[in-house]
Amino acid sequence: MSARVISELSSQVDSHLRETLAERGMDLYTMMSYHLGWGRRPGDLEAGPEAAPILRRHGVGCLVAALATSGGRSAEALPAAAAVEMVASFVEIHDDIQGGTPTRNGRDAVWWVWGPAQAINAGDGMHALARLTMLSLKGQGLPAGRTFRAMEIMDHASLAMCEGRFRDIEAQERIDMSVERYLEMAREKSGSLMSGALRIGALIGSGGDEDAADAFGSAGTELGVAMQVAGDLAELFPGDPAGLGQGPPSEDVMNKRKLLPVVHALQTAGPTERRRLGDVYVKRVLLAADVAEVKEVVEALGGRERAEEEVRYRREAAMSALEGVELDACGRSALKAFADALTDGG
Repeated sequence: MSARVISELSSQVDSHLRETLAERGMDLYTMMSYHLGWGRRPGDLEAGPEAAPILRRHGVGCLVAALATSGGRSAEALPAAAAVEMVASFVEIHDDIQGGTPTRNGRDAVWWVWGPAQAINAGDGMHALARLTMLSLKGQGLPAGRTFRAMEIMDHASLAMCEGRFRDIEAQERIDMSVERYLEMAREKSGSLMSGALRIGALIGSGGDEDAADAFGSAGTELGVAMQVAGDLAELFPGDPAGLGQGPPSEDVMNKRKLLPVVHALQTAGPTERRRLGDVYVKRVLLAADVAEVKEVVEALGGRERAEEEVRYRREAAMSALEGVELDACGRSALKAFADALTDGG
């Protein structure tokens, strides 16, 4: 199972999302399509290229779990994969508004093009459409009980994800967040929906085996945390394959979001380093020079190495969670390729 197959699964999710939105002609759905990387912003005279292909991470996770538990089949889980991907997109749209982030995936963010009010409508509509898409499983032959169980898993995951994002924003103005509290937040913010995606895929692929679904749910939590921490490294040290950290500061860094390398530095800092970090994080607006100061302290206190260690640990924990599940070589290869796609390079 190679990166090529992960790309193919992502394309399948993408196609199902396109079919779902193609049935609806209102401009609200144009906004959703634009966020997903298709089409152009209003007023552009030329169509221009679409965004580069986006890895549909949560949808792919759902299909990988279905494939691994069904002996190589995943098509039955496509509506569920599209549904969890739409939940992830709904949160991205709102996240861009909350953080004042003007771009997403190399293009202007939805709120930057249409304004915050309409972007909120697009995000809320995406969430409602996700639930309807999940319910379509019943119309495609999945037993009603299993369909509603999949819906229950997705809703619990969505709520936990919102709780994690609440904690994340709450922590932006504080400097007393511990690594332990960060990881609790990450399990909710990023682990919950990835857990739900894999749990639903395994539930469908295995024919309703709750034990297998639980194991995949646990693996998904670990992979979601690994994905977030890998993303933290990419945010703080962007464009950095050689470890030079020369890219421009990201919006998350400028918005004082507490990334794991920074949290580790805050927790392990002595009085001098803590004062240096505190002087930065009490500012209302950060400048590039402030970010350089943070990175210098983080590097000196081993924050980058601590985050890299966490990514490795979480990947190993994800595979350990599946030790009791009977998987063929293809299934295990799919999971490894998926973990690579989530965490290599952030």
